[in-house]
Amino acid sequence: MGTLVLLNHCLRLEDNPLLTQVEGELCAVVTLTRQQFFGQQYGLNRANLSRLRAQIDTITALKQQLAQQQIGLVLCFGNSSQALLQLAKQLNADRIVAAEPTAPEEYQLFSRLKTQIQVELNDVNSLLGSSLRPAFQSMPDRFTTFRKTLEPLLQVSPAHPLFQRRPTQQWLSPDQADALSSNWQTLIALASRDEHTLTAPTMPSFDEATVWQRVEHYIWQQQHILHYKDTRNGLSGADYASFFSAPLALGSLSVRALWQQIVAFEEQVRANDSTYWLKFELLWREFFRWQMRKYQSRWFSRTGIHGQPDFQLPQLTPKQQKLFSRWCQGETGVPFIDANMVLLNQSGLMSNRGRQNVASYLIHDLQLDWRVGAAYFEQRLLDYDPASNWGNWAYIAGYGNSEARPFNIIKQAIMYDPQAQFVKQMLPDLTAQGKQAHRPVAGTTLPAHWRNWLAELD
Repeated sequence: MGTLVLLNHCLRLEDNPLLTQVEGELCAVVTLTRQQFFGQQYGLNRANLSRLRAQIDTITALKQQLAQQQIGLVLCFGNSSQALLQLAKQLNADRIVAAEPTAPEEYQLFSRLKTQIQVELNDVNSLLGSSLRPAFQSMPDRFTTFRKTLEPLLQVSPAHPLFQRRPTQQWLSPDQADALSSNWQTLIALASRDEHTLTAPTMPSFDEATVWQRVEHYIWQQQHILHYKDTRNGLSGADYASFFSAPLALGSLSVRALWQQIVAFEEQVRANDSTYWLKFELLWREFFRWQMRKYQSRWFSRTGIHGQPDFQLPQLTPKQQKLFSRWCQGETGVPFIDANMVLLNQSGLMSNRGRQNVASYLIHDLQLDWRVGAAYFEQRLLDYDPASNWGNWAYIAGYGNSEARPFNIIKQAIMYDPQAQFVKQMLPDLTAQGKQAHRPVAGTTLPAHWRNWLAELD
């Protein structure tokens, strides 16, 4: 009997226990579910072609890496449970080994599979090993408590070495895997359709080799990590942030391996507030992953993890739908909001500072259901991760792990783009000079709490 090694969310050779801890007759496989890329939620497409292409490119790079070791990668598109069960039947496999997920629909996939085949889940994308795995019943819902409880004890388990095929592993060959792949060419054709995609000069690459070049550049060569805390509130540029979020979401970068790179830098070069702060942000990622596992579908309730669940779909009036459409297109009339949304639509990425502001504006100033904003981010973000995305949106709305967090958009614009350089870069038709470019266009509704800060633009 054989084993299917499902590499969804684990598209790498470095620190990949799914590859290193299996023996016998093995088949490496990746599935993409049609619903996750071509389905809809709240009337929005769940993904755009740019995000799909990034996923395909990263999977293709892994396929090529494995082929160098004469290991094939079966690629399936459509209904994942049907594809995996059919493949198991064809290969006489009685076990599936996979990465433990966070999102409820993925847990549901494994629940369906478990009725017909043995499923083993390995938490390969978390910092917390089995000895530190939190119990859901006692896990705090506040990040500060979570961090203070775990941080003094946190010993991240060593990353597994770069995978090398062993004689005891009998993998399907590339030719055998290609013969078993299903609907993948159909997916390639769908992903090649002419649709508005990223207008950035080049599509970012998130394959493992490119990602490790980025780690080397950001941490070791240029040592940008030493000023991360000072630059992380930037809005655009090549090195104001680490840009590790997309490969972490795709699984082409191991969070444990990244953490250990930071620790090694601290030990060999220097530790400061910035090196700590990058680990601090990785702890935030960890917190949201465990929160999604704890509350599951509650994260898609209008009331989040508070009160009575309310899964009624967002109901937008025609006026609200128009406001939402303008927000999506970067046409609200508020330059700081519009600039960030244009950046998102063009590049598939947005700074953390920008994400907080556009979310606050949609929720607290436009008074729209926070879930439509989260759904639009799911569609557009190249670094989309269900736990971080939905957890952060609920956080700003006050339905997650915090009270509501409204931002004063004009104050934020003046603080983080004082001469409106970012705004004018993204909105070149603006003619106002300096910080005056942050003034909303005539006719824009101005919340009362902005007025004192609007005077600062004079």
